Amino acid sequence: MNFMLDPPDRYSRHVLLQMIGAAGQERIRKSRILVAGLGALGSVISILLARAGVGFLRIVDRDSPELHNLSRQILYNEDDVLTGLTKAEAARKNLLAMASNVEIEAVNQEIDETNVGRLVQGIDLVMDALDNAHTRFIVNDAILRAKIPYIFGGAVETVGNVMTIIPGKSPCLRCIWPDPTSVAGHAKASTVGVLSSVASLVASVQVTEAFKVLSGDISNLIPGILVIDAWKNHFHVVPVESNPHCVCEQIS
Repeated sequence: MNFMLDPPDRYSRHVLLQMIGAAGQERIRKSRILVAGLGALGSVISILLARAGVGFLRIVDRDSPELHNLSRQILYNEDDVLTGLTKAEAARKNLLAMASNVEIEAVNQEIDETNVGRLVQGIDLVMDALDNAHTRFIVNDAILRAKIPYIFGGAVETVGNVMTIIPGKSPCLRCIWPDPTSVAGHAKASTVGVLSSVASLVASVQVTEAFKVLSGDISNLIPGILVIDAWKNHFHVVPVESNPHCVCEQIS
């Protein structure tokens, strides 16, 4: 069997799902997705999307795998740490070993104001796997201008958040935090740690939201921001309303 092709049964378990079906799987196959960041969240997101048969992945990160990453960044192994490949290069190599039928573009860059427009160009959906607020707001503003759905995700300590942004139809990050500097001092995994399982959980929820967007079922998206405390078994959705003075209202 030529695994460069898609044998009929490769995605059969998704096709069998009433909410995806053959039409939804075909949408997934034709989708072009940007994964912004290739750490703990980006690892799981990239693996699940590639294995689901997305047509094109643009994966972006400037760092290289380190030994302390391996406990939670499941896309890499010890050889990747030793060879000195960047995360983007190592991720592409490992993803193609799982799904050689997916086109993957590895970008060894930090996302900033100078390249974000190019990075979102030709993309159907952006997956947030970033680790800092500054870059998130850069991406938030870019997807609003380009009218591209954006799935925000974050994890620190044992807590995670997920929110799906559909330009023109839902609030954006600036509706929650009008002043990006107000969240600049929030705790980060690099200073207070993060439970590996909560990062994987958040990423899995993000990918589930992606499948809803890609299959056309936006009516079942999370109606606000999902807050998870995996250690305490707390899961709840905080409603979020659009701010009429937000930049997203001006752009949309």
